[in-house]
This record gives sequence, C-alpha cells and structure tokens, in this order.
Amino acid sequence: MKALIKPKEYFLKEIFKKEEKLLFSEIWNFVGFTWELENNNDFIAFKIAGMPIVVQNMNGILKAFKNVCSHRHSILQTKEKGNRALFCPYHGWSYNDKGVPFGIPKKPLFNFSKEELECLKLEEYKVDICGSMVFITIRKDLETLENFLGDFYNIFNSMSINFGKLIDVNEIEIKANWKLVVENTLESYHVALIHSDSFKNLGAEGLNFSFSGDHSLWNAKLAMNENDGKQEKVHKPYQNRNFKINGYDHFILFPNILISTTYGVSFNLSHIVPIDNETTFFRSYVFMTKLDSERIINPLENMYEYSLTKFNRQVFDEDKIICEEVQKGVRFSIFDGELSEEEMRVRHFQERYRFYLDKK
Repeated sequence: MKALIKPKEYFLKEIFKKEEKLLFSEIWNFVGFTWELENNNDFIAFKIAGMPIVVQNMNGILKAFKNVCSHRHSILQTKEKGNRALFCPYHGWSYNDKGVPFGIPKKPLFNFSKEELECLKLEEYKVDICGSMVFITIRKDLETLENFLGDFYNIFNSMSINFGKLIDVNEIEIKANWKLVVENTLESYHVALIHSDSFKNLGAEGLNFSFSGDHSLWNAKLAMNENDGKQEKVHKPYQNRNFKINGYDHFILFPNILISTTYGVSFNLSHIVPIDNETTFFRSYVFMTKLDSERIINPLENMYEYSLTKFNRQVFDEDKIICEEVQKGVRFSIFDGELSEEEMRVRHFQERYRFYLDKK
C-alpha cells in the first residue's frame, strides 16, 4: 500500500499551519488529568493551534478561556501549571467563572457600564472529561467528546479511572515532525531492529487491530501470561485490581495521544505535542494500576516500578533517535512510502489525517 502522507508534509511550514487550522482546531484536544485540576484555582495553560488557552478550576467547575487579558492583551496565566486566581499579571484585572472582568484596579476611571464589561468577557471553550482525562475543543459546534471517542469511550473511561500511582513523567524534545513520532508508535515492524534489547523482550505480536472513527487499537499477545513463571510473584500484589486485560493493548486517541497497558497492571499515556514543523515535544506518563492506598508496599513492587520506568525511557530514547534520522531523510525522498499489513494502523492514521487536511 502506498503511504498517504507525502514526504514534504513532514517538513513544510505551510503544512504545519494548515494542520493547526484544519485538524487541531476541529477536534477534542487532551489537556491533562482531573487530579491536576481538583482544587479551586488549579490551572493548566497550553496552546491549541497556536492559541493560548487556560483550563481552570473555578469554584469546583472546570472552565476554559482564551488566556489573554481583554484590557491590554497580556497572557493571564504565565506558567504551564499552578494554583492562582485568574487575573492579569500586568494591571491586575481579575475574571470570574464567566470570564467577565470583575476586579479592576481604579475601576471608576474606566466608567464601564455593565453591558460594556460583558463585552469584555474572555472567549470561552467547551471542556469535557473521560475518566480522569480532561479535553477541550475550540470549535463551538463540535460533536460531544463521547461521540468523538466512539466505541473506545468506555474503555478509555475505565482505563483512566484506574490510573493509580504515577511513577514517571518523561519529557523529551524530538527533532522530528509530530506525525513521524505518532506513526512510529503505531507499528511493530521496527521493533526487532530498533528495540532489540527493550520492547522486543515483551514478545508482543499479532495483527489484531480494531478501528473506531479516528482512533485505533492493537491488542497483542505477549510471550508470557500475566502469572507465568517468575511473573507470578511480581504481579501478586496487583491481583485485586479492577481493570484487567490479557496481553498488551495500545490505543491511539487521534491524532496525538497514545495509551497502552500491559495486563492492566501498568499504563502509559504519551502526549505528542507539535512545536513546529520539525520539532515535537514528547511527554510520557507511567502509572501503576489503582490499588488500596492503605496497604503496605513491599520492596519487590519498588523494584518493579523502577524496571518499568527504565524500560519505558529506554524505548522512547530509541524511538527519538530513529525518528530524528527519518526527519533528516524526508527532505530528500523521491518516494511516497510503502506500508505493509503490519502497518495498517499507520494507514488508518493517514486516512483520518487526509480526511481533515483535504477538507474544502
């Protein structure tokens, strides 16, 4: 099968701008986790399609606004995350949970009417939650998050509410286009060569792919069952968990969220954030399954968590190296690219990408 994304689309600046307008502005975008926003005035600031946005807990309700003051245009929340009322660091304008300025220093000097203040309301966006994952969309008439996630909504909900102890957050800057990084995660064809001493050892195999709307799943058999051999002792503390699967599941939540789990014992969520046409910010979270917080942690669990962290970091370091080599090559390729049956999820990703990018 011929690839559907041309080599030039991995490096041209005009393609990156087109993606911002036609793709990221048209979907539900992952923001973070509910536990990062559980307290009043907790916030996460980020960009969607280049636009600065803040999601903030405002008296127990998550609200999303354009992160720009309506007075003299300063960014409101200047840090990526934190706990701070929604007010401007320049002149101190404060905003309520409707996005309307209500605390204005020397307010009488402005002579604002109530209607004029309403006209200065921050632009607001829709927020929704699936399990412990928070999403927003900047398109006002977009379908619901549940409809966007389709058949995978329930599994994403079940998985994410069972994200327990956070054991690692790995952040990497990759000198490659974001699509190359995503596509690399969607096929196992490269595993034998690139991950010969890491991911290959899991023994994940098979072509059991499932597709729902923009998203896809690889359910792979592993070389060993959860409690075979030495794994029985390692996995003993996790037998009473709520979420269990056989083998290894790897999802793409289109276009740039990857969620995987091994047996339902550990979970990985990777956020592939486009920086520019040839730079990607990669953030990976590793969780253990949710268990009784009152129980005693044994030393074997600590060793297991360390090994999982080391394993994931090694795999992603290996991926970074090869993705950067591919980025160097796409500028000079005269071929469209070829895809095998093992790369069907790459094909599906490219089909959905074309759906958004080729809209009139």
